[in-house]
Amino acid sequence: MLDRLEQRVLGAIRLLDRATNNVILRPLNLSSNDADFSRNRSNLYVITHANGLQHHVDEFEDAPNSPANESIEIDITIYDPLARYLPRVTRVLLPRNANPENADQDNSLFQPINIKLYASSNAPVLNNWSTVRASVFRNETEGRVAVQGALLRVVRVSNNEVLASSLSDERGEVLVIIPGVPITRFADEDDDEDSVQVSELPVRLEVSYSAASQWPLNPDILESSHSENLQLSQNLSLRTGRMEITNIELT
Repeated sequence: MLDRLEQRVLGAIRLLDRATNNVILRPLNLSSNDADFSRNRSNLYVITHANGLQHHVDEFEDAPNSPANESIEIDITIYDPLARYLPRVTRVLLPRNANPENADQDNSLFQPINIKLYASSNAPVLNNWSTVRASVFRNETEGRVAVQGALLRVVRVSNNEVLASSLSDERGEVLVIIPGVPITRFADEDDDEDSVQVSELPVRLEVSYSAASQWPLNPDILESSHSENLQLSQNLSLRTGRMEITNIELT
């Protein structure tokens, strides 16, 4: 005789590569003081338990009405055992909306929560990717000090589109990966009239930093507060397969 085991899950997390937006297929480590996770064959980290939501797990057919949707905050720390991605913290809001009629909404129980991981400075890169390597530091009385937790954004000059971003590690090192920079592009109106095509993409490297950030940090907070914490910017030109190297001194 077979036993029937039913359990309501509380949501699922999908880990994405910040540069490519691809799903990360190998296992990473998720931990929380308030929740448990189980990785499935679809590369989703299913939330199987969360403090304050035991009734949601036990009652299978209909989700309880209390607590209210997204009223419980769960902090999660994510580590890559191979250190190809930087560790990060994220916060998810539970319970998710369990109404099947709302299955296409971002806060639905039937939609995974997408969390983006930022490449570490030793992450592998493809030959046709454009990259920026930077060292972020501050000169103090004891000498040059590495700055951890600075956010670097690569912004297209022509339309201010954010193409990529990454974070400085404990050594102040940053790798920003920008896939998809075209080998050639049609010249803009501001280019020389004789230019039919140009092979470099003008961008602006923006650097923001908040001394209040603790490592590992939540990049979502840094991204949302980037403008108010902006420290400096510099112009660069990207080319397919080329690496730009720069040193960034914060004051």
